[in-house]
Amino acid sequence: MSKNITVNVFVSVYKNIPFLRKVLDSIEKQVYKNFTVTIAEDGCLEEMRNFIAKLDYSFSISHLYQEDKGFRKNKILNEGLKKNTAELCVFIDGDCILHPKFIYEYVKCFDGCSVMFSKRTNLDHKTTQVLLNSEIIKPSKWTMIINKSTRVEDSFYLPFKPVLKTKKPRLMGCNMAIPFSTLKLINGFDEDYEITGYGEDCDIEWRMLKQGFSFLHLKYRAIQFHLFHERPNREDQTAISRKLFNKKKQEGISFCKNGITKIKS
Repeated sequence: MSKNITVNVFVSVYKNIPFLRKVLDSIEKQVYKNFTVTIAEDGCLEEMRNFIAKLDYSFSISHLYQEDKGFRKNKILNEGLKKNTAELCVFIDGDCILHPKFIYEYVKCFDGCSVMFSKRTNLDHKTTQVLLNSEIIKPSKWTMIINKSTRVEDSFYLPFKPVLKTKKPRLMGCNMAIPFSTLKLINGFDEDYEITGYGEDCDIEWRMLKQGFSFLHLKYRAIQFHLFHERPNREDQTAISRKLFNKKKQEGISFCKNGITKIKS
C-alpha cells in the first residue's frame, strides 16, 4: 500500500484500566504505523493518569480528561478534535481490541471524504478473561464459538471482499473512521447529548448523511473484539436521548451549534 495518511486514533475511556491496557497492546501490533493515539477520558481518575504517564509504546499518546460530571463523551472528543492535525480520525472505545490490520484497512479505503465504519465481535466473559490474563491479542474462532461469543462471523478477515457503499450505515462510535475535513464541515460531535445510550452515534450519522457524504462499510476488514462487561439497563435514559435526537433531526441543522465551535442562538 502506497498511501501514507496521517491518522489519529481516539480511544474513549472511563475508569477501566485493564481493558485500556489490552486495547493499547492491540494498537502496538498494528501493521500500519503512521498514527498517534488520543486517549479521551470522560472523567479524571488519578489512577488513570498515573497509568498513562508510565506507558511505553512505540506510538505517541496524548491524554485528555475532564471533570467527571456524568456522560460527556462528545465534549472530550471535541476537545481532542480541536488539537487534531491528522487527516483521518479513527474512533474506538477503551473496551475494543483491534485486529492487526484494523488501521491499515481504514487507510487503504480512505478517499478523503467518505465516512468508514464497521461492527464488532462481542466476546463472552470467559474469552475476555483469557485475553486479559495473557499476551493473546486475537482469540481463536474455535474459542469464541465454544464460549458462546456473539457476532463471531464479523471477526473473519476477508480483505478480498468488496467494500460496501450504503445509505443506511448505523454507525457505532466504537468503530468508525472519519476524515477530519468531514468532521469540520459538521462541527464535530454535538455536546448536547449528555445521557448515554442513544444519540452520540446516530446524531453524527444523520448530520453527515444530510451533508451528502457517502458511507463505506468495511465488513470483514476493520475488525475488533469487544471485551465482555455487564451493561446496565438504560431504557429510561435512551428515551430521553431519543426525544432530543428526534427534535434535532426535525430542525434539520447538520452543522451543530454545540460542537467544536460554539454557536450562539
